[in-house]
Amino acid sequence: MTHQAIQALFDEWAASGRADEMEPRHENVAQQVIAAMNIRPGMQSLDLGCGTGWAARLLGKVAPGATAVGIDCSPAMVKRAEELHDLTSRARYVVSQIEQIDFKDGRFDRVFSMEAISYAPDIELILQEAFRLTKVGGEAHFLVGRYTECAPSENWAEIIGLPMAWLSEEEWCSAMTTAGFAEVKSQRVRDSRGPGEEVSFTPDESTPDWETHLEIHEAGYLWLKGQHA
Repeated sequence: MTHQAIQALFDEWAASGRADEMEPRHENVAQQVIAAMNIRPGMQSLDLGCGTGWAARLLGKVAPGATAVGIDCSPAMVKRAEELHDLTSRARYVVSQIEQIDFKDGRFDRVFSMEAISYAPDIELILQEAFRLTKVGGEAHFLVGRYTECAPSENWAEIIGLPMAWLSEEEWCSAMTTAGFAEVKSQRVRDSRGPGEEVSFTPDESTPDWETHLEIHEAGYLWLKGQHA
């Protein structure tokens, strides 16, 4: 799968409005993780695969003077991020492949990604790039929804129409360690709002029935974290 195909899909998501659905779907889990990232005043964060920029905006106002840069390969996504930008967030958005980012080594105190790294054609390369960009003493925090312990997520690549990484929790941790991160840990994060009510459940391709929805909610997102020691 080429970067052009990835860009084309997410350009289409931005144009169709599908991208705007990501914030209400993922924000609760992202907020839990961002609150635990210990971002202090003046720290710089990087959001890999920022989409419409909603997580970059959260990162850019979590502490006084904190700033964030959102990176996405889709020009349409970055354009949408700029349209949605607000004056309370110290964030900006850059079009770039997330495996080759034009920033110096050790630029960021925190590197964050919500779901995006699973789409990378080369997982090893993107994790190495994340490690390169993380300051010594800094941390990387990745959230992954598709992993082998969440069985219903196996067909997501087929539904979306792009290859996606299909790794176990142990394999994700091993990949981060291989990339250079130390003290790599993982845990599950569930939406604190709960699964909702069955009467208001709307099926879609990835969650065709209530039971599948409950299974995905119970599995939660895989939160991977590591340090640049």
